[in-house]
Amino acid sequence: MKKNKLYIFCLMLIIYPVCKAQRLDIKPYFLYHQTVSKQNEPVFYDDYTDIPYNYYPFLGYLPSFVNSDFTLASGLEYGFAIDYTFRNNLGFELGLGYFNSLVDKKETRLTPPMPMPVDGVTTNFCTTDWNYHSIAMRPLFSYTVLIGKSAVIGKTGPTIHYVSATRNIFYMDEKILTCTFANRLNWGYSTILEYDYQLSEQFSLAIELGFEQYKYTPNKATVEYGERFVHGGEKDEILYVNKISYDLDRSNYSQLPKERLKESILFNNIYFGIGIKYNLWKK
Repeated sequence: MKKNKLYIFCLMLIIYPVCKAQRLDIKPYFLYHQTVSKQNEPVFYDDYTDIPYNYYPFLGYLPSFVNSDFTLASGLEYGFAIDYTFRNNLGFELGLGYFNSLVDKKETRLTPPMPMPVDGVTTNFCTTDWNYHSIAMRPLFSYTVLIGKSAVIGKTGPTIHYVSATRNIFYMDEKILTCTFANRLNWGYSTILEYDYQLSEQFSLAIELGFEQYKYTPNKATVEYGERFVHGGEKDEILYVNKISYDLDRSNYSQLPKERLKESILFNNIYFGIGIKYNLWKK
């Protein structure tokens, strides 16, 4: 009985401030993310690949070893947010959006740089192509300052991304391999400054400037090799761990272990956004 009373009391504490809210808004929004930092591209799978030429295998490093200008943080996001504002101008906003990274295909020289004539063309380049997108959720605490028809809102809180990612490697427009990472949640934080201008009794224009930071650290992946290349059609299941208890034997490609050390992709970005707020309820 005492436990039931305690549960009811806790529920009342949660419901009371919501019921006392000064206003409730819903906001469809659109964001453009721009990275503010870059890194060396992590090596998430085997270090070498064998590219056959005239029935002789050519051993080359994958492009990640020479790509030092790497980022996935730039991209577009669209979604909606629900905003509660209480009587003391404190508030809570819950945003839910879809983020899609805008990554140009990266052309990278194989190492060692050996010319390889193919159909009369001398080349030794590979192309990497990432497909990265996520569902972003941001539960943010806010404080509002009213200035006439305008409002300036400061917001901060955690950011949560549920990520799906794939990385492809091409040689001469032919796929060498595809690495598909298992979906997972990643945590970070956001800090935002929003300016609202009242257009009518119910509609406001919202402009945002924010900063977001989090890390994407996959825990497992599946690597599938292209049909025409060494180990073509085969799959490797890779588990990313904090420590490997044995040495990697990199001298034999076929005997590389299925465990790799964990690596992270950094997301440090500023974002610019625009949205339309619609007031559902106001006291």
